Amino acid sequence: MLRQICVTLVAAACAVGCKSEAETKAASASAEPTATAAAAPVKATDPATVKILSLDPAASKFDFDAAKITKTHHGSFKQFSANATLVGEELQSVTAEVETPSIEVDEPKLTEHLKTADFLDVAKFPKATFKSSSITKKPSGAYTHEISGALTLHGVTESITFPATVAVTPTTVTGSGEVRIDRKKFGVIYPGMPDDLIKDEVVLKPSFVFTRK
Repeated sequence: MLRQICVTLVAAACAVGCKSEAETKAASASAEPTATAAAAPVKATDPATVKILSLDPAASKFDFDAAKITKTHHGSFKQFSANATLVGEELQSVTAEVETPSIEVDEPKLTEHLKTADFLDVAKFPKATFKSSSITKKPSGAYTHEISGALTLHGVTESITFPATVAVTPTTVTGSGEVRIDRKKFGVIYPGMPDDLIKDEVVLKPSFVFTRK
């Protein structure tokens, strides 16, 4: 009889202990967060932070340098347009369009020659364009950024990368740079006079001011 009572008590104690352990594990499992619940959603760019800026043509310029063996000529394009995209306080993209017939250099006779088929052939290719693909912060000397994109000139499109100085203020966004290109890659291959050959490199010097409204 005594043995039967002991067996009954042991069985009851085991049942209580096992139930308590099972309930503890179940409660612990329900309290643990799932991986799905813990994952934070990725937010898209807030459209309110994206601004399309217009060029201030009076404050902007598009100069260039081209050289032959004996002399460097300074010139500019007088007619051009551009737009920039600002996200928050960061410049995200820039596009530009240049009217090639508006070219002027330091010698009137050379200005007219540059418009012919020997050089820009402005009757056939009246526009040159640039569209950025990336703008990244990359300080180097006086420069603050590196800009990459597609330049279309003389009917040829080439990918280019160049250093630029970008400044964002409450009222303006300014950008300037030196874009060194090989004119022959764009099909401009006129050699010049045998004793005064034209150099292949041309340095474009855009300096843009965009207005923040």
